[in-house]
Amino acid sequence: MYKILIVEDEKGTSGPVKEALELYGYKADIAEDGEAGLEMFKESTYDLVLLDLKMPKMTGEEVLKEIRQRDPYVYVIIYTNYKDFDEIKGLTNLGIDGYINKGPSAELQELIDKIREKLEPLDEEGVKKLFEGIEEIPVD
Repeated sequence: MYKILIVEDEKGTSGPVKEALELYGYKADIAEDGEAGLEMFKESTYDLVLLDLKMPKMTGEEVLKEIRQRDPYVYVIIYTNYKDFDEIKGLTNLGIDGYINKGPSAELQELIDKIREKLEPLDEEGVKKLFEGIEEIPVD
């Protein structure tokens, strides 16, 4: 089971995201500010971090820098309604794996699809296609 950390200060956003992720079989934890998110990340192992940028105690950028020092491979998707695209481009250099706008036009399904794309790039049919035509190697 994949484990996701949602670092989001708005309960009206984090709650529905957590519920949707759990419907897809993921385990999701919520941190209500950047500092709590970083502490949770230090204490547990996560496959993906969903990270807001504007939060109390620590910004998303500060959290991202700390996460990357601890684990350069964990997926981090920025989920924010902040629209400074120069800042988003700068975060790309710090190692984000995606950006989703959570503004009024945000689609929860789009977010779930983006997460599934990162965590489960191949479904069962995709794996079958990948190995099509490959013969088994005989073992002595």
